[in-house]
Amino acid sequence: MERVLFVYNPNAGKGTMRQRLSEVIEIFMKADFEVTVYATMGRQDATNIVLEKGKYYDRVICAGGDGTLHEVVDGLMALSLEERPKCGYIPTGTVNDFATSIKLPKRMIKAAEVAAGDSCRAYDIGDLNGDYFTYVAAFGAFTAVSYETPQSAKNLLGKTAYLLDGMSRIGSIKSVWAKITTDDEEWEDDCILGMITNTKTIGGFNLYRKNKVSLDDGYLDGIFIRNPKNAVELNQVMNYLLTGEDNSQIRRIHSKKIVIETMDKVAYTLDGENGGEYEKAVITNHKQAITYFRS
Repeated sequence: MERVLFVYNPNAGKGTMRQRLSEVIEIFMKADFEVTVYATMGRQDATNIVLEKGKYYDRVICAGGDGTLHEVVDGLMALSLEERPKCGYIPTGTVNDFATSIKLPKRMIKAAEVAAGDSCRAYDIGDLNGDYFTYVAAFGAFTAVSYETPQSAKNLLGKTAYLLDGMSRIGSIKSVWAKITTDDEEWEDDCILGMITNTKTIGGFNLYRKNKVSLDDGYLDGIFIRNPKNAVELNQVMNYLLTGEDNSQIRRIHSKKIVIETMDKVAYTLDGENGGEYEKAVITNHKQAITYFRS
């Protein structure tokens, strides 16, 4: 009998897991799992539970949004590779970027069936100065939207809440001078946004639709948006955010390691959570570090 640690966030999205919890548990029981259930009550609960209990289980299944998955990943990465269980994910948040990228079902019960299945694949995990992230480390415009936008607005408007909140801020955003060093190049520019990612969507928007993105190749992708100096350039930025079409305001990178240096401390977000402030961010890739159950 396989031992399963099930960690869920009862407040994620519209709190739908509370209504379907018994159905999800039934799926696990039918799979002949011995299940231990934990409901998170606050920040870092998921990390602490996985760190303390994870090595005693064959798989960890989490239900919640990208923030809940981020906390679970923090716990899993703190375990040795030999102790680290595989991970199932039931997305119940507002946007669920990582779930979209690995093509998990959007319907909760279908996702639970996948999490209880046998099909799995190992994916990369990012690392910013020792703090892990599943799909994005970012600074500048839009990056505080996820954890500053009220949950009620996210529940009502979904991904539109992120775009509307971010657009309302863009005129007052202060640019950041940044020096970027990758495996192949070094450059500097004034940027209003810098994102290092391992995902196919950001905030529910496909900003890589013209570019092939792999989540398990040992590389991270990056998007940097130059500071718009006039209305034409600002329009180019907004057009990119809405359509994903590249223009002269956008610079992309593809690298195993990225170093971002700034004049002053800059606030970062990791998977939509507050990620601290740094003058120098060293971002690396842990290739195929966590195995996820998927369709």
